[in-house]
Amino acid sequence: MKNEEDKAASEWIDSLKKTTRGSYKTFWKYFREFTGLTGDQIIADRKVDKQHKWARKVMEFKQWMLDKKHLAPYTATTAAMAIRGFFAFHYQKLEYRRSESKRISEKTRKTEDYLFSVEDLKRMAEVTNLPEKYVLVAGKSFGLRASDFLRLTRGDVEPYIDRPVPISIGIIGTGKEKVPAYPFIDSDAQPVIKLMLEQMDRKGRTKPTYRILTYKWEKELSQTLKRLATKAGLKVGNKRVRFHCLRKFLIDNISSLMSESKWKQIVGKKITESAYVSPDSLREDYERAMTKTTFTKLVGENEIELRAAQRMLEMTLNLSPNIPEHVKQTLRKKIRAVKKIKELKPIEKEVVEQAKTSEKPKTPTNGGCSNGQHCQRIVSETDLGGLLAQGWRVAAVLPSGKIVVSNEAKFR
Repeated sequence: MKNEEDKAASEWIDSLKKTTRGSYKTFWKYFREFTGLTGDQIIADRKVDKQHKWARKVMEFKQWMLDKKHLAPYTATTAAMAIRGFFAFHYQKLEYRRSESKRISEKTRKTEDYLFSVEDLKRMAEVTNLPEKYVLVAGKSFGLRASDFLRLTRGDVEPYIDRPVPISIGIIGTGKEKVPAYPFIDSDAQPVIKLMLEQMDRKGRTKPTYRILTYKWEKELSQTLKRLATKAGLKVGNKRVRFHCLRKFLIDNISSLMSESKWKQIVGKKITESAYVSPDSLREDYERAMTKTTFTKLVGENEIELRAAQRMLEMTLNLSPNIPEHVKQTLRKKIRAVKKIKELKPIEKEVVEQAKTSEKPKTPTNGGCSNGQHCQRIVSETDLGGLLAQGWRVAAVLPSGKIVVSNEAKFR
């Protein structure tokens, strides 16, 4: 497009995003074939056009793409809209009646996207090599668009990879809508990402800025999925398999378990500023959705017990109103970092101590406790009955099975 005779087209092409430049060059080649004119000649003629000739020409071009080039309706429409962009770039915007505008912008696909099931993805995962498996499981775990997925680097995932799943990787910028996404690593993706990082180590690709995948083009992601679907023996009929199917799979599953603003925040779709919530809040909903989106069953009895104990201790922490919020945040991080249930014991003790030291001094009017020593006790279940009869009440249940009781009510 750098030749002198087509300067108008060159300037337009060079103004486009790199991701769309290649396809728009192809559309322009077709338009030149259709008109027999260069961009300079077309713009010169458009400037003196008083009969809306070029508006009609672009509509005829769309039909020509369908009849002569046998392209899909969706592609023909995209090409026509691209050429309208050429005129707009040179301040020669084409005007259409409402009915004409509807006809030229109509996009009817001949094919529909294939809807993956968890069983489909499991079968595909069994016939992959490592990079292919990463595309498959990380693609459906993150739910990002192809362009954003390809940009993920080692530094985006490595700092968090050893945390309990689902793992928030923080904010990922998106290219299309220019809004942040808040993706998660699920139980299928975590071990695969670890293996990818180890492979990068062996190849000397250790810088945080190195991309995880070395694919150059977005289309390679869809080609990978098509190849895996064939190898796995999936019967997709006339449905289309592409990388976007993984994004749709995640959205379909998480949208039934959380609010619209939450699932849009995860995958990077535009929402109002006031609708954004913390990754901790998103994590709880995403964890519930993993029962529908993952096929790797990593949770044994010990892990279930650990998770239950962690939740119980976090609940106890949340129900302690006098512990400063920054202290709660520190304790929550400690609770979530625990790998074995016995490691919760010292944290449980720390929570209790914090609750005691943060307790407001008691007076005869607010409870009659001078230092909180006799207002709360930690007891076993066998001691509970007698204390309840004396007017004590249950304040919290600890992960160890011990019960926190309080007698503050006796002094009110």
